[in-house]
Amino acid sequence: MKKNEELFHLIQSLTKSEKRYFKITSQGNDDTEYLSLFDAIESQKEYDEAKIKEQFKDKAFITQLTTIKNYLKQRILQSLRNYHSKISKNAELTDILRNIEILYYKGQYTICNSELKRAEKKAENFQQDILLFQIQDWKRKVYQAQYPQDFETLRSIIKNQKNTLESTNEYIDLLLANIDPAQFSLSHKKSISLQNRTLKTLHKYRKQLLAEHPEKAKQTIEDLIKEWDQNPELLKEYFAMYFSINNNLLGFLVFKKQYKEAYVRILLLKQKAPAITTISASLIKEKLRLYNIELEIHRSLKDLHTTHEVIDEIQSFIESHKTLVPSNYWLSFRFQFANIYFLKNDIRKALYWINDILNNQNKKDRQDLIMYTYWLNLLVHYELGNGFTLRYLTDNMKKQLKKQKNIDFYEKTLLKFLSKTCEYTSNEKRIAFTDLKKQLEETPVPEVILGYIDFKEWIHKNC
Repeated sequence: MKKNEELFHLIQSLTKSEKRYFKITSQGNDDTEYLSLFDAIESQKEYDEAKIKEQFKDKAFITQLTTIKNYLKQRILQSLRNYHSKISKNAELTDILRNIEILYYKGQYTICNSELKRAEKKAENFQQDILLFQIQDWKRKVYQAQYPQDFETLRSIIKNQKNTLESTNEYIDLLLANIDPAQFSLSHKKSISLQNRTLKTLHKYRKQLLAEHPEKAKQTIEDLIKEWDQNPELLKEYFAMYFSINNNLLGFLVFKKQYKEAYVRILLLKQKAPAITTISASLIKEKLRLYNIELEIHRSLKDLHTTHEVIDEIQSFIESHKTLVPSNYWLSFRFQFANIYFLKNDIRKALYWINDILNNQNKKDRQDLIMYTYWLNLLVHYELGNGFTLRYLTDNMKKQLKKQKNIDFYEKTLLKFLSKTCEYTSNEKRIAFTDLKKQLEETPVPEVILGYIDFKEWIHKNC
């Protein structure tokens, strides 16, 4: 993202209700020019500063566009802070800390103490150690301002600060350990906070996987999920973390081909999700990760009959949160939709998604997914018996491949097969597929390619 595009991306990320709140709270503040600039930037699909300058060339503020854009950005951020003041316990505590600081400088120590008690209880209940340390520091400052000679109480407050700091330092060590589990060993001292215990358990889980103890690893992560389930308030506050832990287990189950157990766990996790009203970018990321795992199950269990429902659900979810979903994520999902429908012999639906990708592609798209969409398009037209179209498409594919690299053996073999055998009889095709299978057993399709399109499975099915 370029520096001059920051405001554009911020405005594009706003929800309808956030935009409405910003405009309502900005009315009557002599900000009509800023709101006009807001509307102009909001209407653009890609940021074009030259068009903005042309549109407002008669306005005095355009000579200081960078300054005005920065002012508008700060106004939007202030609006978002107010709108989302209850977005999390962290946000609530941060607001209380701001109140405490103002009250402290005004010498309102009695009200300060009242706010500090409220904040300290909330921070302890929701294990907000970093903010708890700041709260305790203000507690010390306020008490010291009132009773500068009461060293015993001040010592007690500072000791509590030290304990909180130790928990925070442990949290930092655990974050580092989880980046590279093989290089870190952790103490067996029991962590106080659930977040710290989670990081420690995830470190243990990853080390068990590295040591090739999969059943122990599975039990470790299952026990961690049970502990979270026993703490419903923390689960709700840190649902993205809980979601991530579950996704780790689901990824493990799919890797081990334990699809039915994974499928049941997905349904249970989806039942919990509607209770979470605060939708964050991190939670959306975990939900997309879950959908990826679910689609992998549908790809592997071809007898599942709810594929269309899941795809509709994913479409609806991405449409609802499109400002937070990168375009290549949507491309990846559409490619999976096409692939899964192809594997399930629903050729018409596969072709729908293939056309949706190819007719709406742009230069920023992942070119590997675009290329394998073209391959999938060839297979679909082969299944439809479109011989004339297929010959045209295979010629185009050869040209595209030659522009990018040398054509691999499997690519030459498949292209020749597709263009030559499309109009064979059923029996002739079966013989041709058997011959193709032998050729590609001698010089196999690389496994990384099969991760995109399972040519091997398609050939086997037609032999």
